[in-house]
Amino acid sequence: MSVQQKVDADSLWKNLGEICRWERYTGTEGENAAVRYVEAELTALGIDVEVHAFSSLISIPGGTTLEVLGEGGEMIPAITAVFGASTGESGVRGQAVHVGEAGPPDTPFGDPLYTGASGETPVAGRVVVAEGMLSPARFYYFERRGALAQVYVNKGNAHELTVSTIWGAPTPESIARMPETPVVTLSREQGAALLERLERREEVELLIHAKTDTAWRETLMPVATITPGSGSEEYVLVGGHIDSWHIGANDNAAGDATLMELARVAHETRGELTRGLKVAWWNGHSHGRFSGSTWYADHMFQELRRNCVVYLNIDQPGCRGATLYRPFCTAEVRDWVQDAVSRIGGQSTQPDHPRKMADQSMWGVGVPSFSFLPVLPPGHLELRKDHPADGFPEYWHHPADTLDKMDKALLAEHTRVYAGALHELCTLERAPLNPATTAAVVNEEIGRLESLSGGAVDLGDLREAGARFARACAALNAKIESLDAAHANRALLDMSHAVNPVLYTMAGPFDHDPASGAFRLPGLQCIGHFVERGPESDAGRVIYTRVLREKNRIIAGLGAASAIAEGV
Repeated sequence: MSVQQKVDADSLWKNLGEICRWERYTGTEGENAAVRYVEAELTALGIDVEVHAFSSLISIPGGTTLEVLGEGGEMIPAITAVFGASTGESGVRGQAVHVGEAGPPDTPFGDPLYTGASGETPVAGRVVVAEGMLSPARFYYFERRGALAQVYVNKGNAHELTVSTIWGAPTPESIARMPETPVVTLSREQGAALLERLERREEVELLIHAKTDTAWRETLMPVATITPGSGSEEYVLVGGHIDSWHIGANDNAAGDATLMELARVAHETRGELTRGLKVAWWNGHSHGRFSGSTWYADHMFQELRRNCVVYLNIDQPGCRGATLYRPFCTAEVRDWVQDAVSRIGGQSTQPDHPRKMADQSMWGVGVPSFSFLPVLPPGHLELRKDHPADGFPEYWHHPADTLDKMDKALLAEHTRVYAGALHELCTLERAPLNPATTAAVVNEEIGRLESLSGGAVDLGDLREAGARFARACAALNAKIESLDAAHANRALLDMSHAVNPVLYTMAGPFDHDPASGAFRLPGLQCIGHFVERGPESDAGRVIYTRVLREKNRIIAGLGAASAIAEGV
C-alpha cells in the first residue's frame, strides 16, 4: 500500500471536527486545548511530541465601534486589527479624509525616505477612510504621514487582520514600528453610506472606539519528530498554524488535521525513510505575527542549518471548490515542486517566487522552502471580493469559516498529495535542489536592476559575481551524479544558506524582515528611488550608501556559494 493510500479520510475528518470545537486565539484556553488534543492523539500512536512553552507578544482584538457624528450620523459595530492601538474610553475623534485605494509604492517595506508623492491627499491630523483591505505596509504608510486613525471599508466581508509590520517578537530596533494609532475595518455594507457621503465631498466627523489586548503571553507549540529507520539526522520540516480567527475550519483547522494525518502516516512508514520528518503546529501566526515559527527559526537556527533539507508550509487545504494548486517556492527547489505537483497532484503549474506569508520564517536561515497552497479557481462564486486573484474564499478570516465550508473528499485528496511529496523528500538519497535555478533567478534580477538603474549605479561587480555563481552551479550540476549523496547534499544546502538570505531578505540570517511584500534582492530595490531622486540630491546620496552596502552583502553571499560549488 502506498503512503497516499494510507491516508484515512475518516481520521482526517474526525480530527478536523475535534479541533473546530475551540476558538484558537493564541495563548488562550481554546488554543491550548487544541495543542493538548494534538499531543494526546499523536502520543497515543507512539509518536514523539514535544510541546514548547515560551512567551510571545500576542494581540487579541476587543470591542470596536465607529460613530459617524452629526446630522445623519450612525453607530457602526466594527472590528479592529490586532496590534492596532486601543483608544481608551474617550475614543479618537477627527475629520474623515477619503483616500480611495491609495497606499504605499510597490517596493520592499521600510523605505524611510518615501513619505508620499506630490499631489497626494494630505492626511495629517485626520482619520483616513480607505477602500479595500488594509495591509501592515499600507497602515504604516498613513500613520507615518500623521493620520490620527484609519478606517478600511472592505469590498465584501470585514476580514480579521493584523496591522503590525514586525515579523515575530520585536527587538529594540523593530519595537519602534509598533502601531500607535487605532484602526477599524468595516464590510462594504457597513461602510457604503460613509463612502457615499465622502464621495459627495461632505465633511464628516468620526469617533472611533477600539480595543486590543496586546501583552506578553505564555504560549504552547507542539512539534512531532519522526525518526527515520536509517538513523540519519537530516530531516524535512513541515508546519502549519494552529491558531485561528474564530473557529477557522479552513484556516487552519484543516491544515492542523492534515499535519496530524501526515505524522501518523510517516510514523507508520518510518522504516522506509532515509531522513526524518518534523511536524510543527505553529502558534502566533495571526495574533503574534508569525511568532511561533519565528521563535523556532531563532531557537533552532543551528539545527536547521545542520540538518533541515527543506521546509513545507501547509495552510487552508480542503475547502469546498479549492481544486487549484498555486505553489510557490525558493528557487533551488522549483524544478522538483513543479514536477511533484504534476506527478502527484495531476496539475501543470508554474511555481511562483516565495511570498511573505504562511509562516515563511526560514528564508534568513537559508532553508529551501515551498508550499502547494490549494485555492479556489478563477471565477469561483465564493472568491474573496478583496484581491480575488489570491484564490481565497470570502469567508477567509471571518466567523463564517466553519465546518460546513469544508469538503471531506478534497481534504483527503490534498493530504494525499502532501503525503506523497513528503515521503519522496524523506526517501530520496539526494536532495532535489538545483542551484542553477537560483543562479538564473539571481542573474535575471541583476539584469532588471541594471535596466532600472539606466547606468546611474555601476552594477558591474555584481554582474560578475552573478556570472561566476552561474558557472559554478553549472559545473557542480555536471558532476553531481558522481558525488556521494551526503557530500552533495551538504554542498547544496550550504549554497542555499549562503544565497537565500541575500536573494530573499534584507535582514540576512540573524534577523527577520518586516512583514510586507516579497522581492528578489530586496535590499537593492531602492535603486528606483535613487534614480528618481537623483545622485546629487541629499536623499540620493543616502540611498547610494545603502545600495553600496547591499551590493557588498550580495556579492559576498554569491561568492561564498560559488566557492562551495567550486570546492566540491
